[in-house]
Amino acid sequence: MLTIRLAAEKDYNAIVQWNENRGEEYLFQWAGFTTYQYPLTAEQVSRQANKDGVTLYMAFDGETPLGAGEICDVNEEAKTGRICRLIFAEEAKNKGYGEQFLKELSRIAFEEMGLVSLSLRVYCYNANAIRCYEKVGFRVTEFFEEENPHWNNYSMELKK
Repeated sequence: MLTIRLAAEKDYNAIVQWNENRGEEYLFQWAGFTTYQYPLTAEQVSRQANKDGVTLYMAFDGETPLGAGEICDVNEEAKTGRICRLIFAEEAKNKGYGEQFLKELSRIAFEEMGLVSLSLRVYCYNANAIRCYEKVGFRVTEFFEEENPHWNNYSMELKK
């Protein structure tokens, strides 16, 4: 049974471990280019998690951490926000946990935070993530072409 709660300092090492020996490109894939520097450390995760406007959640199976993701960039006037920096442990991938996690983050955003729209960005090559987002109801709204085509990406949106 997947449970979701706010991340605590003790959870940050799991995020770091999911990145160990994965390389800089893997870090960029799930976190973007500007938030973290390779190699990832618990101090970096703590700094990000404690920024204003960032709420970091963790997904668990019992006491085992399986994934993490943020609700961030909330605009209270427009009632919009973003899902950012989603990551799952390798052993948790392709088991439906990502879909469950996103559904719960969306519920929190819509029901508890009063938002009416969520967006996220995803690299075009990340077909598994795109399928997961589409299952939850996110739809592609924009395409961003980058200088290096490997980093071309979509903006996706989910409305309440």
